[in-house]
Amino acid sequence: MKAKKYLLTVVAVALSLAYLIPLIWMFLASFQSQKDILAGKWIPSVWSLDNYKIILQRAKIGAWFTNSLISSSLATLGIIVVCTLAAYAVSRMNFPGRKFLYVFSLTGFMIPSQAIAIPLYLMVRRMGLVNNLFGIILPALPSSMAVFILSQFMKAIPADYEEAARLDGAGELDIMFKVILPMSIPAITTVAVLHFTWVWNDFFWPLIVMTNEKMYTLPVGLVALAGSDVNIRYGPIMAANVMASLPVIVVYLLMQRYLTRGVVLSLR
Repeated sequence: MKAKKYLLTVVAVALSLAYLIPLIWMFLASFQSQKDILAGKWIPSVWSLDNYKIILQRAKIGAWFTNSLISSSLATLGIIVVCTLAAYAVSRMNFPGRKFLYVFSLTGFMIPSQAIAIPLYLMVRRMGLVNNLFGIILPALPSSMAVFILSQFMKAIPADYEEAARLDGAGELDIMFKVILPMSIPAITTVAVLHFTWVWNDFFWPLIVMTNEKMYTLPVGLVALAGSDVNIRYGPIMAANVMASLPVIVVYLLMQRYLTRGVVLSLR
């Protein structure tokens, strides 16, 4: 057993390093000069904030950051509201067609987003949401993964709590908001973190629906930045990537405890 434990520890450390080493290099390179980066150095000869100053002065990263923050936050909030209601309905309520609706909602796992990009874009354009943040937010609201995680978690909550609430005269809304949802906080937090990260990092859909440079989100803006004259120097690109990664890292670190618990309990 000890040998197995040590082996798993070594594998976990190796995988962690495989993910962390590129991030560490990106962070260190953001403080390096072009000469140090081309020389392959890890530690800057002189620590400098010049790369960050260049990005803040020459790129619209402030607007891109704001667009990403607004779209990610509102989309995450909308996903929680919509998918929590859907998950409660298919996991705790009995009505004709409940199982069919649950299975139908999970078909989103099977359909790649690229397959529906054209009809979805035509719908968004007809609604006048091209170059509008709601063109990113609204298509993100229906989430099969969120419904799956939340419904699996809610199914695991013992029915005794619900029955006790009904004996006290609680209605369906009271049971949902005062009993089930407070007990589902770990799963809701998991969904919030996963979908905030997903919307924040999404490149494909914002690239299609945003044609005005001022309305770019960070992933689209960074690609545009890499193709501009700033690309002559790698340091500013690394600085921009660091700035784009910070919100996701902060959200994950703050919610890590709830995220782990929510995923484990949802998969039971």
